[in-house]
Amino acid sequence: MTDAVQGGAEWVPAIGMLEELPSKQAAVIRGLFELAALVADHPELPVPSVRVVFWPPSRNEDFEAACREVEQLGAVLGVAPELNNGHYAVTTGFGPVEVTSFAISSDTMAAHTAHMSYADNVQPEQVSELDVPLRWRG
Repeated sequence: MTDAVQGGAEWVPAIGMLEELPSKQAAVIRGLFELAALVADHPELPVPSVRVVFWPPSRNEDFEAACREVEQLGAVLGVAPELNNGHYAVTTGFGPVEVTSFAISSDTMAAHTAHMSYADNVQPEQVSELDVPLRWRG
């Protein structure tokens, strides 16, 4: 696919029938097309922010294996992964659509878990206006 202006159907991938694909892939493709149809049919709505995450299957078990899976996606996308603060990630885009995959080291995940263990101990003060239904103030 190029950035050149194309006619109506040239951008649609030649995938054949969705029934020929594994069901998970077919479901994702259907969902993406339904989202595209929604955006096309409703120009009055704001343009959505779309982020696609390819979760490494080994992400919760083996950091090195998850890193290899991130590298595999990076190779397909033509982008080299980077290690930053315990996150091994690859990110690129298809126009405004962000595509990413990442693995998190066990040390970084443990630090995050420890930090979040305090989350239930801090509660915001109740504000009476939150109990009132929101109304459009245009």
